Amino acid sequence: MGMDQAAGLRQWASGGESADEAADAACPRHVAEMLVELSDSDEAAALTAPQPEPASAATNEEQAADEKPAASSGSGRAARASTAGSRGASSSADTITLMVLGLPGTSERQARRVTELFEAWAAEGRDWVGDPGRWRVVPLEASSPHLPVLAAEQSRWALWVGSDEEAFRRSYRVLKQVAERGGPRRLLAVHPPDVGPKGLLDNLQRVAARYFGIELLVLAR
Repeated sequence: MGMDQAAGLRQWASGGESADEAADAACPRHVAEMLVELSDSDEAAALTAPQPEPASAATNEEQAADEKPAASSGSGRAARASTAGSRGASSSADTITLMVLGLPGTSERQARRVTELFEAWAAEGRDWVGDPGRWRVVPLEASSPHLPVLAAEQSRWALWVGSDEEAFRRSYRVLKQVAERGGPRRLLAVHPPDVGPKGLLDNLQRVAARYFGIELLVLAR
């Protein structure tokens, strides 16, 4: 793997830069959940949160006198809630979302194929993988109407390349759809263990760059 490819892989792994009626299959439940997550924001929560009504000065003085002995208890509860929130935020931050195009389906079983590949890569000493369990694999159809939105929001994308006779033709069609529909411009090639960089992957890499302006990252064996 050349220096440019290695640099591209490091940038991809660290986040990089993001550049008809749909059938139900085009938006499976896990994709819908992700879209809901993307629609949530701190700003939206602040704008929609109910505002407390102003209290009179006399009421404030009475409340202060009543609440003073329990101040330490309230502070303890607030501190515990803050700590729990920090742990939850840390756990969420440790998860890395990987959108995967080209899988035969969008089930958890299909997602597991990518997770198993990451486990194999980690066992081979590819340090950038880290803990394979922290990768959240989200299969997505290239025909999904949500592809352009997710391409703008998610920075890590992959293309599943099979090992059968139709693998090149199928991957070519996916790349074509991605280019035509405003999809991601950088993809990591993920594949069964028996698919090496020579031949199929190299050809797809050249086609992706030449005809679609897509950078396909292929790991050397």
